[in-house]
Amino acid sequence: MPVSLFMNHHGMMFGYGHLGIVNVIFGLVLFFLIIKMIIGISFMRKNSTEKEERYQDKGMSKKENIERYHEAGLSDTDIKIFRENLSEAKENIKTWEKLLKKEDDLQVVESVTGGLDASKHTFKYIVQNPQELTKQNEFLYKDLPNMVKLSEKFIEMKKQSVRTEDINRDLDETLLLIKTLSNSISKNYHEILMDDVNIIKHQVDFDK
Repeated sequence: MPVSLFMNHHGMMFGYGHLGIVNVIFGLVLFFLIIKMIIGISFMRKNSTEKEERYQDKGMSKKENIERYHEAGLSDTDIKIFRENLSEAKENIKTWEKLLKKEDDLQVVESVTGGLDASKHTFKYIVQNPQELTKQNEFLYKDLPNMVKLSEKFIEMKKQSVRTEDINRDLDETLLLIKTLSNSISKNYHEILMDDVNIIKHQVDFDK
């Protein structure tokens, strides 16, 4: 009988010990799950706040632009047309940049002329000065579309597996046209800068 009692008591101790370990493990798992949930909720709230702030900033920027356009004398209809024109110009600039990255010769032209960089600055200038839109008609509706067409044509000709004299001549002529047009776009932006400098200089002289 004593032996039997001892065995039962030992078995009960073993059972309680095993149950205690299970409880500890369960508690740890539950603890880590709660921590993970708290971190996840905090992260979601942070992302939501950041998105809301970005959206508000974008909305404020758009509102400020519209106010600027109204101050420049543009009606709501004019603003709509203005935005459509700028959207098309922006796409042309993006396409030009993508094409440029595909071809080393085009990158060399850009390093010498800086036409693509100048086009981006000119675009920003027009956005900030909508009254200058008509002065930049050639840049928006002629130079940018032509640059995209010439770049596409040049890349397609470079893909030709067999190069004839005619193809080589066309390549040289097209690259020359691209370089000339890129120079023209850069020159146009430099003229914009000079106009701004002259305006500022005139204002300073007038204040004196």
